[in-house]
Amino acid sequence: MKNTEWKGYMTVLAVLLSLVTIYQFIAHQLFYDALKRDTITTWGEITARLVEQNPENEAEIMKVLTSHASYSSAYQEKGREIFRQYGLYEDLESELFPLLNKHISSHNQLIYWGLFCFGLMLLGASYLQHKMVFHKIRQLTSAAKKIIVGDYTVVINENKEGDLAKLAASFRSMKDIIRKSMQDLLEEKEFLAQMLQDISHQLKTPLSTISIYNEMLLNAELPRQQQVQLLQNNEVQISRMNVLIQNLLKVAKIDARAISFDKEPANLVETIEEVLDRLTGMISDKHIAINWDAPKEIVVAHDKLWMQEALLNLLKNAIEHSKPSSPIMIQIKDTPIYTELVIQDFGEGIVPKDLSHIFDRFYKATGSKKHDSTGIGLALVKAIIEAHHALIKVESEKDSFTRFTITFMKF
Repeated sequence: MKNTEWKGYMTVLAVLLSLVTIYQFIAHQLFYDALKRDTITTWGEITARLVEQNPENEAEIMKVLTSHASYSSAYQEKGREIFRQYGLYEDLESELFPLLNKHISSHNQLIYWGLFCFGLMLLGASYLQHKMVFHKIRQLTSAAKKIIVGDYTVVINENKEGDLAKLAASFRSMKDIIRKSMQDLLEEKEFLAQMLQDISHQLKTPLSTISIYNEMLLNAELPRQQQVQLLQNNEVQISRMNVLIQNLLKVAKIDARAISFDKEPANLVETIEEVLDRLTGMISDKHIAINWDAPKEIVVAHDKLWMQEALLNLLKNAIEHSKPSSPIMIQIKDTPIYTELVIQDFGEGIVPKDLSHIFDRFYKATGSKKHDSTGIGLALVKAIIEAHHALIKVESEKDSFTRFTITFMKF
């Protein structure tokens, strides 16, 4: 029996029943002893009187009293006839037999008092047991009310086994889950507020610029060449906002698990080469050399389109921060346990204080020369990589190199 509360209650009940049984046994034994004692006294008096009148009948009288007399049935019937003459029958109420009635009444009183005491003890044990149970339930109810109002300092201790202990343990787990959920909601609220503030800040500058350019365009005296220039500037700002909004939507969908990644075993080398093909123009413009000894095939489970999105951001970032005519190194290491992809440029680098924030949204490294950066690209990269259950880390030295390492675990 695993329920200790029920086991305790049954143990108390068994003890009480044992006590009542012992009491009943003692009461019956006392009744029998008193009945024997009075029987001996009464029949002793009768025997003494009969022997005194007829001494020769003493042996016969003792045989009758000890049920050893012959022809006893005949004398028993004669005795009944004599009793009937004096109005004594078997059907008479026991009150008409004073000696027997006294013993029965005394015995019944013992039985009734025993049952009364047993009932009191049973009620007392039940009261204490239920008081303990309901006290613990009231503790849980009080603690639940405190949790509702945001007080998570309540402690419910239950060191015994049983259903109440399981309830207390489940309550503690529920409290921790609620506290964690509320903490996550608070952090999410703070994050949302910060994100809205950052988005507002990011959009405010291009919108202000567009507004100023539009006011200038409303001036009909501007030459055609200057109008075209202003329109081109507006196009750049609109394009920047479009990229920012698209990337924010992608990150938000990934965070909300609203995107189902179609991860299938595919050639990672082919995925990288397609990204490099899309960046051919940027590579040529800066005369960048891509150094990597591409293996024929490295199979990794990944969503090709989303992985290309992440690698495109990493390689664009490497190209934009590289010095003209400097190389970009790509390496792939495949082992039975993991596949490691390294992308390293030898450009302006990142100062140590920025490394821990490089994947934060809207964060811009100190002294970055990319003034039109929105600071959302690397955050998107990290979200995509982690959605593939992979790891990404960055190492860098100022004015020396920046190395991104992506590790795909195979187990």
